[in-house]
Amino acid sequence: METRKQRAPATTDAIAPPRRRALSSLIFVAVGTLLVVAYSPAHSADNRPIRLVVAYSAGGSIDLAARRIADELSVRLGQQVIVENRVGANGVVASEYVARSTPDGTTVLFTTMPAHAGNQSAYKTLPYDTIKDFAPVTVLSIVPLVLVARPTLPANNFDELMRLAREKPGQINYASFGIGGTAHLAGVQMNLLGGTEMSHIPYKGGGPAMADVVGGHVDLYFSGVASALPYIKDGRLKPLAVSSRERVSSLPDTPAIAEVQGFESFEAVVSPIMLVPARTPRQTIDRLHAATLKVTQTAKYREQLEAAGEGEPRATTPDESRAMLENEVAHLAGLFMAAGIQPE
Repeated sequence: METRKQRAPATTDAIAPPRRRALSSLIFVAVGTLLVVAYSPAHSADNRPIRLVVAYSAGGSIDLAARRIADELSVRLGQQVIVENRVGANGVVASEYVARSTPDGTTVLFTTMPAHAGNQSAYKTLPYDTIKDFAPVTVLSIVPLVLVARPTLPANNFDELMRLAREKPGQINYASFGIGGTAHLAGVQMNLLGGTEMSHIPYKGGGPAMADVVGGHVDLYFSGVASALPYIKDGRLKPLAVSSRERVSSLPDTPAIAEVQGFESFEAVVSPIMLVPARTPRQTIDRLHAATLKVTQTAKYREQLEAAGEGEPRATTPDESRAMLENEVAHLAGLFMAAGIQPE
């Protein structure tokens, strides 16, 4: 009688090829899904909100610029971006807070280039290193000032102003919104390049400075373009030149000071800059920059910027931004020294 051979127990090697392929596919899909979730931008830093720490008070031009960016970044990053105002010591309070934050891309400083760079010369000591403790993300725009004059000043353009100032040393004056501010140092730079001795009159804020120029009590003022435009249009101020390297679209007939011979190097702008703590991973910085760049390229953002008189959008790369910051630190240090401003 024939005996049947006993069937060996099944092993994994004996699984039918179709079943094996199906099982492998399921494992591959599951692992792939986990990887996508793990590396998705929306899951960066546990998908926590990003705090955009603004060095100026709510409602001002820099705060409004930060809020415009924050709303759009929230959409593009897939993370909530919250504006947080930390005011004090010309931006030192906000800068120190960010410098000491965890370098994971969830805390971003929003300040201006002149303030952040100038504080190194304005103060004897700072609780952080202006360059080493930060990693720049981007410079958002180049925001020019416009040099305006009282209507009765016998100078209708920048060349005529220089001739008048040389003929009357010490008799022409200019207002600013405070010692060491951009408007003050623009005047220092103007005197240095022009060989003039125009006198500086500091005010506690831009409003009082503008009021005295409009009232004819002061000769000149480097004003924000948006603030000056209404007075220019109704003839209460004369625009002589803008402080950026190029003309601005809202004042196309007003030349840049840099167009004048001997003033080619002149520039005095208030540029918003975004920085994160040093040691923030480069891929995190690049992700923030890429999202910001997309925002600045939209027609909506450009229209908002032009309406606010805040210059042309730039969104410089992190490396370009670092080079600009280092140059600004050195440039402003020279102007502080020339002006005889002693650090506090």
